[in-house]
Amino acid sequence: MGRPTKFTDAVANAICRRLSDGESLRNICLDKAMPSRETVRRWQGENSLFRGQYVTARDHMVDALAEEVMHLAKTANPRNANARRLYVDTVKWYTGKVAPKKYGDKLAMEVTGKVTIGDAIEKGRERVKRLRDGGSGDA
Repeated sequence: MGRPTKFTDAVANAICRRLSDGESLRNICLDKAMPSRETVRRWQGENSLFRGQYVTARDHMVDALAEEVMHLAKTANPRNANARRLYVDTVKWYTGKVAPKKYGDKLAMEVTGKVTIGDAIEKGRERVKRLRDGGSGDA
């Protein structure tokens, strides 16, 4: 029996369940009982309900990966620490890219001082006047 190519709810649900548990589509599709990645992508294009389920499953996948790396980091030991660090860093990078609002680096911006447009225009006029008078323009 070959790989499934015809869409069924059972296969679609199995794919989404495995994605939600943190398994990649690549690994899922290595299973001979599952369709190829090309078939899954075709199903996404043809079936809006599956497309929605798939998007939700991918969101859950990111959470599952984040939970997994927390466990791996907590249970690391001197023998496996470097390998786990690499995996944790890879998952951090991946989750930050696919879910930047939730797992991306947060940039803190701090504004100090107060500048109004009128102040900026006035400083510009003063600089132009200094330049015209032969100065450097720097105050």
